[in-house]
Amino acid sequence: MQQFTEIPGDRAASVLAYSAAAVGVAGVLTLGAMYAVEVPRGGPFVFGAINDATGAVFNVLVIPVIMQVHKRLPKAPWTEPLKWVTVAACAAGATSSALLVLKVLDFEPSTAVSVAAIVIQGVWFLMANNKLLHVEDYPKVLAKLGRFIGGALLLGLPVAGLGFLLPGPEWLRYAVMGVGFIAGASSWAAWPYWYFKAGRFLGHKRAAEAPRGASPEPA
Repeated sequence: MQQFTEIPGDRAASVLAYSAAAVGVAGVLTLGAMYAVEVPRGGPFVFGAINDATGAVFNVLVIPVIMQVHKRLPKAPWTEPLKWVTVAACAAGATSSALLVLKVLDFEPSTAVSVAAIVIQGVWFLMANNKLLHVEDYPKVLAKLGRFIGGALLLGLPVAGLGFLLPGPEWLRYAVMGVGFIAGASSWAAWPYWYFKAGRFLGHKRAAEAPRGASPEPA
């Protein structure tokens, strides 16, 4: 079975990755509950407030994980700028969500900052994991999942926006918006799972990706 090299900071980042996965699941569930229960009734937005709080915590937790995974990225002119832009986006998203919960910032500007932070994280997922897919000492399954998350998000958001702005019959607009929503929702739902798998990888709790048909060596 393939063994992955441990580097300083992996264990601490693993704990934070597991925490981010748990908070991310809570965020996905509360967002779904908000749209299923509270939006049709016009409030009160209890699930919405919980979702904003989990968003703030999630964005803080993922920063060390992103930086730790990024250490395995082969150096290129874009890698360091991408890392720091992503970290800054996470910090801005956390601050924005916290200020919304505290009623210091209105919903519209907070949402704009949060969406921008998510998009930038999506760019990191796509570009970093696409590069990591070719790194021998990194699990291919984790890289493919990260690349899917980034690609689905960056495809889904503009397609959904196009459907909203598209002139023509209503059924066409809803169909295009639906395609974008499904892509974006798939990315959003898989987001916590990537952090769970990153927690396992960084915690070195298992040797991943044994070749098919391989048998264990005798002791």
